[in-house]
Amino acid sequence: MSARQHYEQALAKQRHRIQRLERRSRLLAAMRLLVVAFAIAVLAGLVWWDLPPAAWSVVVLSVVAFAALVIVHARVHRAKDSALAAVRFHERGLARLDGRWTELPHTTEQPPSGQLFAGDLDLFGAASLCQLLDATETRFGQERLASLLTESTAEGALERQEAVRDLAARVDFREELSVLGALVGQDRPDPRALLAWAEGATPVQGGRLLRMIGRVLPLVFASMLLSTLVFGAPRAVLGGVLVVAIGADLWTRKRVGAIASLLGSASAEGNLARYSEMLAAIERVAFDAPLLRDLATHLSASGTRATRELARLERLVGFLEARNNEGFRLFLGPLLLWDLNFVLALETWRSRVGLQVRRWLQVVAEVEALASLAAFAFERPQCPYAELVSEPRFEAQGLSHPLLAGAVGNDLVLEGPGHALLVTGSNMSGKSTLLRAVGTNVVLAYAGAPVCATRLVLGPVVLATSMRVSDSLARGISHFLAEVQRLREVLDCAKPPAAVLFLLDEILHGTNSRERIIGAKAILRTLLGRGAMGLVSTHDLGLGDFASEPNSRVKNVHFQEQIEGETMTFDFRLREGLVHSSNALRLMKLVGIEVPLDPDAQ
Repeated sequence: MSARQHYEQALAKQRHRIQRLERRSRLLAAMRLLVVAFAIAVLAGLVWWDLPPAAWSVVVLSVVAFAALVIVHARVHRAKDSALAAVRFHERGLARLDGRWTELPHTTEQPPSGQLFAGDLDLFGAASLCQLLDATETRFGQERLASLLTESTAEGALERQEAVRDLAARVDFREELSVLGALVGQDRPDPRALLAWAEGATPVQGGRLLRMIGRVLPLVFASMLLSTLVFGAPRAVLGGVLVVAIGADLWTRKRVGAIASLLGSASAEGNLARYSEMLAAIERVAFDAPLLRDLATHLSASGTRATRELARLERLVGFLEARNNEGFRLFLGPLLLWDLNFVLALETWRSRVGLQVRRWLQVVAEVEALASLAAFAFERPQCPYAELVSEPRFEAQGLSHPLLAGAVGNDLVLEGPGHALLVTGSNMSGKSTLLRAVGTNVVLAYAGAPVCATRLVLGPVVLATSMRVSDSLARGISHFLAEVQRLREVLDCAKPPAAVLFLLDEILHGTNSRERIIGAKAILRTLLGRGAMGLVSTHDLGLGDFASEPNSRVKNVHFQEQIEGETMTFDFRLREGLVHSSNALRLMKLVGIEVPLDPDAQ
């Protein structure tokens, strides 16, 4: 079954499920209303019509029935939410297959990565690689995907490839993980409040004394209450114990209030139960890929399963949140020292497994990020995985850009350090796209995803680009100076032992032709002399003679346009040698600027 067939069939199934759940929900709502109306009628009969006392049992049964209906109705709502999340999962898959992925949510800001290529290669923001790939639902998952695209290297890429292959075949698991993640919250809540508590120092001072007070005082009060009611003990003693209990509650409330509020916030924002269910989904799968199996082992590193520990934490936080009920907080809570006892229980939990929580969330994030790459592999079965070799090298057949539907594939080879391609060509012929296709496919390969090519052989390289630079009025930096500063950063990267793959687009186009050629040749000689390799695009044909210099390992390649009458087209095919045509004047004329098409005309 193809990806499209799977998504369409699963989508139809989930939509039918939603219709059934909506009918069930309406039926349950009507039944709840009928039970309430019936209970009210029986109560009215007891008050006004002198029904027998046995009618009270009917009222009690009605209350029980109503409570049961509420529980069942809540489960139906939960099932409907899950079905809606599943619908979104399949609709997003179809949107990617239909080329409508730019309509999907995207990360608007580039995360701080320190890399020179993230902005140049359109990794983040609207119409970006991350927008195409992102199938994560949690904040940490999205952040991990971003780091895979910006920080991954050849090291570990093979293990990630195996993990992506494994997950690509597990469509149902990826759907389940996405659905559970969507239930955490559509706004991707930040679990850092939970981590701040789990990894922080204990805020409750005087722990032993408080623990003794919390355990002993409620027992003393209960004993005195029983003695007063059953054995007629003096009420003054009971009142004295009550005063002491209330005083102890007031004394400890400030000490435990901060952590109680923090954990209430963490539970609401992080949604512990949902994370626990995501971890449970991961625990249930017997993965084939070693990387995924290794991740699963981290879920029991504390000696017990992560899902069990998080479920225990969820229960403790749930009990603690009973303090939000005004009646409970004013009357029963102080007598039981409720806040104190459950905060101390939470402190015990934290001291035992608190330092494991970050790792558990990181496991979820890693699997989510790899599942996003697996969706890309599942939807593009024609795309192979890169062949990773030990020596710096880039050899591609049928290379194209992953963000362009129906892109033309091209072959190109960088045999190793010290080799470069000088790319010339007309405007809009494909020079910049070729450079971005090279860089983007390196990013995909190192992340562990398939690449957009018929074959890609890739060795360990460090990407460094200068493609999209801009001036800064606030900092007093011209466009040319901004480009020179970026080129300086590329040169700084090209130092042994790193093997840099550089991509330089329209190099030094902010100055005159004579100085541009001198400067560009100097930069290329330095880069190649330091063992870097890469591609340089330019309109300046004067750079083309670099390839004919002695011992030069620079090769000229070009794109060109096709002109028939007044029509100009592009085939986006990479050819050897220098380009012998240009189209700048023709493009000016096409947009309505009158210029002579003869370049020798004055």
